[in-house]
Amino acid sequence: MEQPKEKEVLLEVDQLSIQFQLKNGKEAKVVEDVNFTIHKGETVALVGESGSGKSITSLAIMRLLPIPPGEITAGSIALNGKNLLAYKQKEMSRIRGNEISMIFQEPMTSLDPVFTIGNQMIEGIRRHQKVSRKEAWKKALLLLQEVGIANAEKVIAEYPHQLSGGMRQRVMIAIAMSNNPQLLIADEPTTALDVTVQAQILKLMLKMKKDHQSAILFITHDMSVVAETADRVMVMYAGQIVEEAPVRELFLNPQHPYTTALLKTMPSLDSDVKRLPSIPGTVPPAYALPDGCRFAPRCPHAMAHCHVEQPAIHYIQEAHKVRCHLFTEKGELAHDGERSFAGN
Repeated sequence: MEQPKEKEVLLEVDQLSIQFQLKNGKEAKVVEDVNFTIHKGETVALVGESGSGKSITSLAIMRLLPIPPGEITAGSIALNGKNLLAYKQKEMSRIRGNEISMIFQEPMTSLDPVFTIGNQMIEGIRRHQKVSRKEAWKKALLLLQEVGIANAEKVIAEYPHQLSGGMRQRVMIAIAMSNNPQLLIADEPTTALDVTVQAQILKLMLKMKKDHQSAILFITHDMSVVAETADRVMVMYAGQIVEEAPVRELFLNPQHPYTTALLKTMPSLDSDVKRLPSIPGTVPPAYALPDGCRFAPRCPHAMAHCHVEQPAIHYIQEAHKVRCHLFTEKGELAHDGERSFAGN
């Protein structure tokens, strides 16, 4: 996908660290030293296995972290240059659902089962816009039609349990876009849907983004979805960003062993492989992170010092960076012959 022409920074996350206090007294470092920016009109994918810290990062941006037991221990989250972490909850409630909106993975738990679709949509519209109930109702109908619901007049009067999963997700997109947010966070919005409906929802999200001039932070573990939707990709593992690059660059020239392993799990029409490879091992729990590189215990290219020293960020190109000991500060391979996985 083409990079957006507008390069103005919308969101900037700087050195964000988050930890949770566990019941046994241990501290779990779920996110550590995370840095990234999102430009206006851009779609950025945040990818990684379950337990990598993706959803926690999105909840921190929305200021929806459960505090306690969660705590942002360092860093800042700036929207249009203003630090969201400095806002009081009352101020943040005016931004949430207005300037920033979120689509959650399971719409059935996000929609209130005791209120009709219309009542839930109208509440969000009137909270942020000075319009009458009648005007809000008209806007809700138009939004439902905009997300491809043909019988909007019927659906607006129904309850969530009366709709299919795909319909509920369309309603969630309509609610999220009702106040023309500058940033839309989509946390695994198509995971529970079948492939056909998933494709429709992705197409709809990109259309709504274009129509409303919004940026999207797309959180997923599905690399095929990333290939279809993103301008830029950030790969997250055990609470850290381990690689970041434009989407085409990442798919053609992956540099981190974890990124390469994720790409190998993608099905291909050109391959006759009957069983897709999996990544050995699991993401370490946040309360028991390994010393050194967090991927080292699962990495086939790990060297001795990978297990004792955390790697720094190295720039392969201006827009392509990787957190890996296999590279020098100049972005070059540290040892010839150590690595033959890139692009495979």
